[in-house]
Amino acid sequence: MLAVAALASCSPKPQPPIQRIEVRRLTGQTVELIPAGGQLPYCLVFTTSERGVTRQLTMTHGNRSVSCEAGKPLGGVKYRIPVEEGTVKIRTFFSDQKLNAASVAQQLIELQGRNDFGAMDLRLPGRVHLDVQTLVPLQDEPGSLGGVVNASGGLDRQHSYEPDAGR
Repeated sequence: MLAVAALASCSPKPQPPIQRIEVRRLTGQTVELIPAGGQLPYCLVFTTSERGVTRQLTMTHGNRSVSCEAGKPLGGVKYRIPVEEGTVKIRTFFSDQKLNAASVAQQLIELQGRNDFGAMDLRLPGRVHLDVQTLVPLQDEPGSLGGVVNASGGLDRQHSYEPDAGR
């Protein structure tokens, strides 16, 4: 009995899934995607919303995978996720060779409604790792306008911009 208890305490605990890409929220609806170190060199990113809309985020002239440099925003761009489409699954395919994005998109559409698929369920060449994250886009706060500050530190209404003035 003691041996069974000792053996049970030595069994490995399940490891949390590896996060291969960071989804860095910039505003409620805007994110940057930052690949982690040690990933395969190319990637494709798609989102699928709870409304069933699939979008390809990474795009090249040849419609193939893009280079994924660790620690830098993917493509050097910010991605907007429309709040009206609801929660999205962000699927990032890391690969050892450039993949045909149209082929991946078609397979994602075929698998729509299935949330439990992995890279092995797709017909993709070479080594491929799939990172799936969920994002709930939020309504962005409206920006505020600046104004002219007077000598006492208050707002000088005479010289400040009024958004409704002149209408």
